Amino acid sequence: MPRSLKLALFALVLLGLAGGSLAYFAAQKSLTLTVDGQAREVSTYADTVGEVLEEEGLRTEAHDVVLPDAAAGVADGDTVVVNRARPLQLTVDGVESEVYVTALSVDEALEQLGYRAEDLVVSASRSERLPLDGMALSITTPKDVTLVVDGQQRAVTTTAATAADLLAEQGITLAETDRTSLYPEQALLHRMVLQVFRVQVDEVVVTTPIPHGTVETPNPEAFTGEKTVTQEGVDGEQATTYRVTVTDGVETAREQLATTVTREPVDELVTVGTKERPAPAVTADGLNWAALAQCESGGRPNAVSSTGTYRGLYQFSRGTWASVGGTGDPAAASAEEQTMRAQMLYARSGAGQWPHCGSRLFS
Repeated sequence: MPRSLKLALFALVLLGLAGGSLAYFAAQKSLTLTVDGQAREVSTYADTVGEVLEEEGLRTEAHDVVLPDAAAGVADGDTVVVNRARPLQLTVDGVESEVYVTALSVDEALEQLGYRAEDLVVSASRSERLPLDGMALSITTPKDVTLVVDGQQRAVTTTAATAADLLAEQGITLAETDRTSLYPEQALLHRMVLQVFRVQVDEVVVTTPIPHGTVETPNPEAFTGEKTVTQEGVDGEQATTYRVTVTDGVETAREQLATTVTREPVDELVTVGTKERPAPAVTADGLNWAALAQCESGGRPNAVSSTGTYRGLYQFSRGTWASVGGTGDPAAASAEEQTMRAQMLYARSGAGQWPHCGSRLFS
């Protein structure tokens, strides 16, 4: 092959190689890649955003934000933005949830979540940076709560997270026995009512009498209906211990704990006549004293009126009894003496001494 032809062919090969290199370098692009707010320049031959990210070793997740879309083409001078999402274990007023934000700080996260108020209580500093693997964040919002304590009701606006926090905030101290309408750890919500119940529990001893009994003994020497007390009865006494619960000044529970007899009762001893009483006959004066006695006292020599004023078969007062020579208690005298004194009274003053029953003398 002539030398001139060889030189011509060599020149063509060199020209092709040079053109290919120029085309290769012409296809390279310079892009600005911003990841989580940090920008840097990258050179790439990639045709799409997704290829650029793959070249840079960036793997995106479903909650990440990529602009433009991963399928979009890229050209020299373009900017690709990647904001990676951070998971937040979010608790708002005691309600838990998991959310994703692309914010880089707590303050930005609050902004993205719509919590813009300045009087929020946040568990982390607003300037704290959010790590890529997320964090736990608690938010307490201002709430209007009705507080009822010591007989007073008032409305308070608070950012306290729980009932216990609110009581501490308001300087309210609970005794060990006090109770509240909400559990101390219960999260506060808007328009809740928190009531404090002041509870006192004390042991109280109550003394009560034990009624004495009565023991009756037959007495064949005394007439039927006659009773004599030979030993006075005495009531006993017992002490009962109660556990008493008082809530806001009102007794709400009483539990009996123990009962102790502090004094035994003493029985009253009574003799009761069993001797049959002879039926009073019409006396020599022709008057029916038995009928009068039956009307006045039921025929009982020891009868006493409900007031204690009138006593015996014929219901003498003590003064009248003494006026006809009687001594002591007319109800304690024998039936014969009482009849004798009644006859003396009749002889002196007539049947009018017995206004209701005097007519029976003539039956």
